[in-house]
Amino acid sequence: MHKVRCRRSPSTDRGKRPGGYDSGIDTSRPVHHYLLLLETDLNRVFSRSLGSVAVAELEGVTRALLAAEHRPTDVTVTSLGRATGLSFSSSADPDALDRLLGQLSCGLALFEQTPGDSTTLTPRPLTESLVYDTDLVSVQRYRGKTNERLTRAMLNLALANAGIGLTGPWDRTPTVLDPMCGRGTTLNWALCYGLNAVGIEPDAGSLRHYDGFLRTWAKQHRLPHKHQGYRPNNAEQRHTTLDVAPTRAAQKAGDGQRVETFNADGGDRSLAIKRGSIDAIVADLPYGIQHRADQARLDPADTLELLARVAPTWRRWLRKGGSVCVAWNVKRASRVDVAVALAEAGLLERVPDHDLAHGPDHGMEHVVDSTITRDVLVAVAR
Repeated sequence: MHKVRCRRSPSTDRGKRPGGYDSGIDTSRPVHHYLLLLETDLNRVFSRSLGSVAVAELEGVTRALLAAEHRPTDVTVTSLGRATGLSFSSSADPDALDRLLGQLSCGLALFEQTPGDSTTLTPRPLTESLVYDTDLVSVQRYRGKTNERLTRAMLNLALANAGIGLTGPWDRTPTVLDPMCGRGTTLNWALCYGLNAVGIEPDAGSLRHYDGFLRTWAKQHRLPHKHQGYRPNNAEQRHTTLDVAPTRAAQKAGDGQRVETFNADGGDRSLAIKRGSIDAIVADLPYGIQHRADQARLDPADTLELLARVAPTWRRWLRKGGSVCVAWNVKRASRVDVAVALAEAGLLERVPDHDLAHGPDHGMEHVVDSTITRDVLVAVAR
C-alpha cells in the first residue's frame, strides 16, 4: 500500500463548480469514507500504472467539478489481493458523488467504509450513465490502438476542465474533436456519453475501416441512423457523417448524436469546422510520425514541431474556456516544452494555484513499451 497526497485549493477557489455535482458550500456536511475498487486492465503493462492513473483522473475531475472543501482527501492506493482500490474521504453529497464516480474510467465497485472499522464495507451504487453500450469501444481490435481506459480518462478530464459535466442533460449537446482520430476510439467514447464527435485523420484506410465499422454497429443494434459517405467531388478532404439516435423517439425529438470525419491534416483550417464550435479536444499525439494528409510526406518529426503547426488551428476551433487533453511520448518531448508549445497557441495548462510552486501532478505518466513512456496534459483555451 502507498499513499498519494491530495493537495487542496485555497478558500478563494471555493464555490459551485460547473457540471452540477455540488449544490454549493456546506461545511456542515458529514465526511464519508470510501473505497473505490478498480477494474483490472487486460494490458499488463498499463495495469502497473492503474492506481496512479486512477488517482490522477479522480483528482483532476473532482478539482474541476467540486467545490474545494468537498473534493476527495487522503487518497490512498490499496492492494487487495489481485485487485487495486482507492480509499479516500469526501463531504460531497453521496448521491451526486456516486454519479460522478460511475463515469470514471477504471471504477468497478464503490463501498462506504465505516469509520474506525476497516472490515465493514457498505456497497454504494456505481452506475455508468451511457447512451450506448461500451461494446462500441471494445469490439475493435487493431495494432496501435490507444488503451480504452486511458482514452476515457482523457475525455473525462477534457470535459471536466471545459466546465462540462460528465453526464447530461446539457443545455446543448457538447462537441468533442479528435484531430488525430485513427479508427475512432475517442469518437466512440464521445458517442457513448451522448456527445457529438468530430474526427480528423490523414490515413484514408483508417477512416474507411472506421466508417464501415460504425455503419455496421448501427445496423446490428437496429439504431435509427442516417449515413452520408465520402463525396466523390471532394477527394482531397473527404467528409462523412453519421447521425444516430438510441431510439426512434429520441430521433424525432432531435436528441441524437452526430459523428463527422475528415480525411485531412489535423491542423487544416480549410475544413468545414466553425470557429469556436468545439467544446473539448482529445488527442493522442503520434509517437514520432508527423500527421499530414499527403502520405508521401509521412516523415519522422518532432512532437513540438507538430504542436507548433496544429495547435493554433485547434485554438481557432475551440470555444473560449474549452479544453485540450493531449497524450504524448515523454521520450520525445518534456512536459514543460509541450505546455509551452500549447501556451504559445493560447492553450494554457490547467495548473491550480496551490500547485504553482510544486509543478503539476505527473500521476498519469506510464510506460507503454521500451520506447514509449506516455503522459497526459490538460490545457484550457484563454
